[in-house]
Amino acid sequence: MDFLSLTLDIPTLTLSRALVQVILAGLLIYVGSRQDRDGAARFWALGLLLNGIGLLFFIIPNGLEWERAITACNHLAFGASSACFLIGFWKFSAQPSRFWLIALMIIIPILGLMAWEVFWPNARLRILFTAFGQTLFLLVLQNTLHRHPRAEITPIYRRLRVIVIVYLLIFVWSYAGIAEILPTSARAAESYHRALFSIASLLFMLALAVACLALQFALLAARETDRAMTDWLTGLLNRRGFFRALREAENQHPTLSESSSVIVIDIDQFKIINDRFGHVSGDHALVALANLLREQTSDRHLVARTGGEEFCIVLPGGDPQAALSLAESIRAACWSLNVRATEGPPIRFTISAGVCEI
Repeated sequence: MDFLSLTLDIPTLTLSRALVQVILAGLLIYVGSRQDRDGAARFWALGLLLNGIGLLFFIIPNGLEWERAITACNHLAFGASSACFLIGFWKFSAQPSRFWLIALMIIIPILGLMAWEVFWPNARLRILFTAFGQTLFLLVLQNTLHRHPRAEITPIYRRLRVIVIVYLLIFVWSYAGIAEILPTSARAAESYHRALFSIASLLFMLALAVACLALQFALLAARETDRAMTDWLTGLLNRRGFFRALREAENQHPTLSESSSVIVIDIDQFKIINDRFGHVSGDHALVALANLLREQTSDRHLVARTGGEEFCIVLPGGDPQAALSLAESIRAACWSLNVRATEGPPIRFTISAGVCEI
């Protein structure tokens, strides 16, 4: 049987798509509830939910008393859904929210409804006006996906960009057919047109939902990896994380081992601090020194807690004199630290540092 001769029940397909999106929205909220610090999963879930609601309005039969209100809800739900998806991706990627674009996602369908539903009723122009807003959403989403928060996320973002481009082409082809701006040879029969576009929209929203879920799991796995590479007390790299970061830096900069300096730091008489003031006060001293190292170094330095009271700093490309100056600056600043003790006066301690070139 010829595939193109098959007829699709569009309302049933639309209803199924809406219900699937509602289920996926709930799954996104469940997955992201324990580790979604910035709220990205909640905005993605809200986007899926609003898109599903818009579809439900779409399949309500015409001729009802509240037809105009239903039409307005349909268009506004799609605009709000696009806004929620963009906010979710901006939050996930730690990008600034562009409020003017969010407003535009909502204003475009409102203007279309006011112009082509209230003042100059024209269903085709109203649909095309809302479709313009959806096209803008896809273009902005494509641009947003060029900036990913972590290297582990890159493959998902890359595949999602391809999906967005493919759907954008189908979307433009579909509404260009409605606008009758395509040449006759590029047009399809209305039944084929609706079926192909419905299937493409279904697959796109499913792919978008699955991608959002995959991003949540990928971020969770990346954060668990970070915990394995990070010292639980100070937040600095631990010994394993330090050597891994060093290998990665050497891979990115092959000359690193020829032009780097190392500072090794040790707290003097740290055992006495633990014995006299208690291990909790000793932990306070370690945290205070770690915070000082963050203040004194930059993002290009590798800083780690490599042992109990032992710390290490690598200065890629730094000469020994620069490392010596940094070590002296840390030593002097450390003497002025007042560390909170569990009992009694604040603790003061000194450090010893060794500098070498590798």
